[in-house]
Amino acid sequence: MTDNRQISVLQALLSADSKPKRDIPMKRLGVDFQIQALDGKTIHKIQEQCTHYTGKGAKREKVLDEEQFGALVIQRACLIPDWSARELIDKYGSPTEAILGVLLAGEIAKLSSEILEISGFDSDEDEIKN
Repeated sequence: MTDNRQISVLQALLSADSKPKRDIPMKRLGVDFQIQALDGKTIHKIQEQCTHYTGKGAKREKVLDEEQFGALVIQRACLIPDWSARELIDKYGSPTEAILGVLLAGEIAKLSSEILEISGFDSDEDEIKN
């Protein structure tokens, strides 16, 4: 029985979709965005990019720029739209600025939360931020 269980677990691992995808309706824009899961390494790199330190010595604290974190998560996980499209870059300057310029704060929060959820984290973003 243990061998059968091992085989079925192995088959499940080998056939698992490593980057699940999901369509997210964006009501205000009247379109669906397509997102995909991010791996832990990518999320960690984004966290590092968005973290700065305040204070000195024993009072030194890590601070996560949540707006930047959300925008970079969206940039990396969105398949549709392509935030690096020339038209968006021409208008906003960069993919991150396009996200911050086009999407409302609540839309950024919703989309980044969906991305973290599909990536295997709880819907509670604080779990990944700490």
